[in-house]
Amino acid sequence: LVLVPSRNAIQVYQDTVSSRGNRASVMTFSTLVKRSLELFWPAIAESAGFRNHQKAPVFLTNETSQIFMAEIIREKMRAGYFNSLQLSPSRTYNQILIAYHKLAAAGFPPDSYAQRMKSAWTGESAFLDVFDHVQDCILIFRSLCMEYNLLDYAIQLELFRDYLLPNISFQTWIPSQYHHLIFDNIEEEIPIAHDFCELVLPRLETVLFVYDHEGGFRDFMGGDPTSARRFYWMCEQTLKLESSYINSPQVTALATALKQTGKITTDWKQDVRRVFEFTPFRDYSSMIKQVAIEVADLIRRQQVPPEEIVIITPLNADILYISIERELRIQNISCYIHRPSRPLFQEKETKSFITLTEILHPEWDLLPSLFDISMMLQTFIPDLDPLRAQRLAAIGFKVVEDSETMAKRYSLHSTSNAKATTRDRFPEQVLSSFEILRKWIARNQSTTETPDLTITRFFHEILSQEGFSSYTGGSEIVNMAAGKVIESMKNFRRVLEQLSEITVSWKDYFSLVHDGMVSAFYYEDWFAQPADAVLVTLAGTYAMMNKPVRYQIWLNAGASRWWERVYGQLTNDLILSRNWQPGSLWDADTIFSNNDAHMNRLVQSLIARCKEQVRVYASELNESGQDQKSRFLYFLSSFANQLVQLQHETSALSINNECNQNGFGFEAIEGVD
Repeated sequence: LVLVPSRNAIQVYQDTVSSRGNRASVMTFSTLVKRSLELFWPAIAESAGFRNHQKAPVFLTNETSQIFMAEIIREKMRAGYFNSLQLSPSRTYNQILIAYHKLAAAGFPPDSYAQRMKSAWTGESAFLDVFDHVQDCILIFRSLCMEYNLLDYAIQLELFRDYLLPNISFQTWIPSQYHHLIFDNIEEEIPIAHDFCELVLPRLETVLFVYDHEGGFRDFMGGDPTSARRFYWMCEQTLKLESSYINSPQVTALATALKQTGKITTDWKQDVRRVFEFTPFRDYSSMIKQVAIEVADLIRRQQVPPEEIVIITPLNADILYISIERELRIQNISCYIHRPSRPLFQEKETKSFITLTEILHPEWDLLPSLFDISMMLQTFIPDLDPLRAQRLAAIGFKVVEDSETMAKRYSLHSTSNAKATTRDRFPEQVLSSFEILRKWIARNQSTTETPDLTITRFFHEILSQEGFSSYTGGSEIVNMAAGKVIESMKNFRRVLEQLSEITVSWKDYFSLVHDGMVSAFYYEDWFAQPADAVLVTLAGTYAMMNKPVRYQIWLNAGASRWWERVYGQLTNDLILSRNWQPGSLWDADTIFSNNDAHMNRLVQSLIARCKEQVRVYASELNESGQDQKSRFLYFLSSFANQLVQLQHETSALSINNECNQNGFGFEAIEGVD
């Protein structure tokens, strides 16, 4: 059995085959939990308190859990809950689910949440009621799940901890299935996973734990490096790997220098200068432009493959990604922006499939705008620019209103009815593709088919045909978007098919998508980067990808997010962990020390994934023209200044030695900078 922290780490183990052709069982801990519950459900369901224990369980994804939580939150908000919370409804129910998941990951009962959070709170007392409201919603959600056999991730963990781990049959089953265990990146896993390992450790023939001492980036998901360290004392042998298989000696020297609070010795200065560059700018736009220019120089002049370059950002902000994508496009360089769990409605490609489905179902009263339709046309029809797409949407889609029900829908019109001068503005292939798309939509409006099947059929009947985006090369992003939407819809359909007693509908699903429902994790996201594209992603996300590159570009070092961690008011992963001491306060000193530790760990983890050079770019002003400073900026600028100072000292010493050899005294070079 090989356990890994995420599905993107599975492939390397699955590709490993023994001399006899055997493969290991490779999975995440959450998959092991799900499979174990499926197998032992009849043995534990009744004792666990499920009302319909004779029926099979319904496993919820992150998306389907949000749908049921949203029903609870809407009702509570009408009763006055969360008035003092500055979050959108979609963020509120997502944060409540995350809080419940973290409680379960640490093994805390759900009714302990409010007291745990209130005892550490140092803010305004008016906010204390919010913690009671959150706990109330968690308990209502849990009660709903227990009544209808809904297994949210938190409930899966509760069942695994309270009913499977103590179960003698389960304890016997594990060693009968697996003789050996390898747990990779155990520091990224939750304490319940470590409890499982401690239980099976004496029952298996061999166990190997792999611990990255610079890891721990899934703490926001309940990961606990401190809990994982227990195995250091339980194992018979320990092996510490000091040398890197990735870093050059110069990059290793850089990591060592930065680890020692940025103090550089003369032994390292020559090595570090080759692999570290710090470039400050006054304004934000100049920084972005220069980054694109230097990326182009790396690719064209220095012959660095695009996939060996990563641009690491501190913020998940649209304006940043749009800016860097535009500047790279000016340099004729493509990039792949990796933003996992981004809502389906916020990505152009996935939103296009949502828009199409809403056009097909006017009865949901979720009429998309003409702008959304123009984006859909751009996604589905290649080489259609924004201006022509908007004009085409205006020609082909007209809003009509039912005189009795007042419901609105789109009436579709052929481009053949447009003026000849208007038609001449469009390539013939674009007009032909639009007519095919229009006729398909007209045939399928108000279909009774479930949306996931409709989108699947649309992909094969239309998108994969000549004249559409999935027919041409470079269509990976559109294909992946279709897969995401279909999988999300399919998960919801399966829940609907298993639950006839709960009144949720497709309209509820699409309304939630509009509200910004946080997307589930999609395995394909991690491997979708085209071979000729530069990767652009968040710092923590890149650290978890385990994808070493030759050149790293750290963008916008002045942004506070490089140093400041986002500790959710409702989901503080430190307070909701086993490491938090009861009675401690979440004050400024605690925040400062944890931010500092996180920054240092992040720096070391990024450098550990760099082969040749780190380039840091900073701007004095942010994208809004406001002054920005961060502890991360001060840390790296101080480090860069030391490099410059050492360079000057080395130059002066070199000149002094040369002058002495030529008979000149020290006074001859006094004042040399």
